[in-house]
Amino acid sequence: MTSFLSVNTVNAEPSQTGVEPILLKIPSLNIEAPVEALGRQELTNIPPDGEKVFWYKDGVNPGGRGSAVIAGHFDDYTGPAIFYSLKHIKPGDMVYIIDRRYQLLMFQVDEVTSYRREEAPLQEVYQVTGPSSLTLVTCEGYYNREQQTHTHRLVVKAKRVGSYHHFVPLTERVQ
Repeated sequence: MTSFLSVNTVNAEPSQTGVEPILLKIPSLNIEAPVEALGRQELTNIPPDGEKVFWYKDGVNPGGRGSAVIAGHFDDYTGPAIFYSLKHIKPGDMVYIIDRRYQLLMFQVDEVTSYRREEAPLQEVYQVTGPSSLTLVTCEGYYNREQQTHTHRLVVKAKRVGSYHHFVPLTERVQ
């Protein structure tokens, strides 16, 4: 994993359909996580890995039209997971997606909303039309053992800003 973001606008190519993400970075929360793609069938049973985030690959690609969706665990059997601190994100914070060609997309947080699990606006979360945006989703609230899930869902909406940039991991930089 790299420890800090490096951006260079050389050799970056825009895409009309978005990109396949490999890394998510939220500097304000010190989050950096590998992205695993999950389809519709796999989304119902997200793997228990609390250090990864999961992109809904049957929906929108980050950078494409509509809302790309990335989910991460709030906690797991060992304690807080990758999105445990997501509740502290604020409008204006930046979220970065890096793809397989080391292109970087930038998103700026617009809205942070907590919903009771049964009231989460799934149609809105998985929106496939409209401007390019990113939606981050995690659980929060109390864990209900009977239902084996948390009582609430935290939904973070971020709009696409800027253009594509080339990302150079710190480990690959020439000193």
